[in-house]
Amino acid sequence: MAGLGNKKRNELLETGKQLFLKHGVKRISVEEICSVANVSKATFYKYFKNKDELLRTIRDNLMDIGFSKFDEINKLELRYSQKVNLMSKWRIEFFKSIQGEFLDEIIEKSEFKREYLTRFIQNIKIAQENGEIRKEVSPELIALVTEKLREITLQENWKDIYNDYATYQDEMRTLLFFGMLTDENRNEGDVK
Repeated sequence: MAGLGNKKRNELLETGKQLFLKHGVKRISVEEICSVANVSKATFYKYFKNKDELLRTIRDNLMDIGFSKFDEINKLELRYSQKVNLMSKWRIEFFKSIQGEFLDEIIEKSEFKREYLTRFIQNIKIAQENGEIRKEVSPELIALVTEKLREITLQENWKDIYNDYATYQDEMRTLLFFGMLTDENRNEGDVK
């Protein structure tokens, strides 16, 4: 019997996620979720107090997936630049499946931002300890610049220059993590 309960709960989660992705959270009601999932409202309320709790559960599941992948890549025995490339490629693919209002609604949540920021700064510190990122630049400044670059992404100004998100992200990553100077033009004494 417990398996059936989990099945209904998972159906509600998947249905909610699909409807939120397609129409945004605000436009979808508990009644619509129940209708598409083919469950009663009583069944819905057995697992979730309200639509917001369903949204939080979906968001938490997506955060767990994202942070697990982040941790998995971070543990690989690769150079930092290779890890950045892998993380960026994974993020692009992951966020392609989560777009529009739903993405805005889940990403702006403060607990997501705090957790992401903590992990991001820790990752930068480890790379600095390993000699892969300059120690002269604080991880907090790198995080601040990254946040400002994210604002460009959210404002969609990049669409004036690029036809696709992947190309934009590749160039943004190159600019942020690898700089503008070519290796032959980079002299340790020039940038302090």
